[in-house]
Amino acid sequence: MSGDGAGSVNVDVAVAVVDTGIDLTHPDLNVAGGVNCSTGRSFNDGNGHGSHVAGTITARDNDIGVVGVAPGARLWAVRVLNNAGSGSWSNVICGVDWVTDHHDVIEVANVSLGGSGTKPPGSGCVTGDALHDAICTSVAAGVTYTVAAGNSADDAANHVPVAYDEVITVSALADFDGQPGRLGSATCRADEDDTLADFSNIGADVDLIAPGCACSPPTRSAGGRRP
Repeated sequence: MSGDGAGSVNVDVAVAVVDTGIDLTHPDLNVAGGVNCSTGRSFNDGNGHGSHVAGTITARDNDIGVVGVAPGARLWAVRVLNNAGSGSWSNVICGVDWVTDHHDVIEVANVSLGGSGTKPPGSGCVTGDALHDAICTSVAAGVTYTVAAGNSADDAANHVPVAYDEVITVSALADFDGQPGRLGSATCRADEDDTLADFSNIGADVDLIAPGCACSPPTRSAGGRRP
C-alpha cells in the first residue's frame, strides 16, 4: 500500500493495542476508542509503551516521523497496564474479554506484554488457564492476535501468551541496512545483521520474525521506524 505523504490515506482495518493505553492526542494516531482495565479513569497512555506499539502498527503516512505498517488504521486503546507498565493477569484478561465483546469492530489485537508460564495441556478454550481460555475464546470470535515473543533471550515456550497455539508469535530481527544478505554493519548495538536479535525469545513457538532493532535517532513519531 502506498501513501500520499499527507496522512489522508488510511488502511481499512481496526487494531486493538492491549498495553498501557494510547496517547489520545497524538496527531500520528487514529484512535477510535478504547477501554481502561487498569488504574486511572482513562485509556490514555501514561507510560509511552502502548503509543510506541501503536505507532509501529499504524503511524500515518505524513510528515511526522515514521510510517506504520498499516498507516492510519483505526486503533482501539485497551489499557491493561498502569503508568509504570505493570498490571495483573486479571487486568489483561479484562482487556481481552473487552476485545472479544467488540469483535464486530476489531479485527486484530496486538499484545506486546507477557510473563512466565507455559501453554496448558489439552485443547480448546476450557482448559482452566484463564488467560489462555480468554484469548482462545477471542480468536474463536474472529479476532487475530499478534504477540511479541519477548526480550529474555529464552525459549518462548517458557512465556505466555507467546506460547499459546492460538496467537501469532513474532520475534525480533536485527536489520541494520534494510536489505537481505547479512551485509549490514552493526550500528547502535552489537548484533549480526539479518539474524534473530540477540535479546529476542526463540524456539518452536515463534511464528514470524520482523525488524525489531530500532537504531534511528529519536523522532516525534509515536514509534517504529521508517522502512
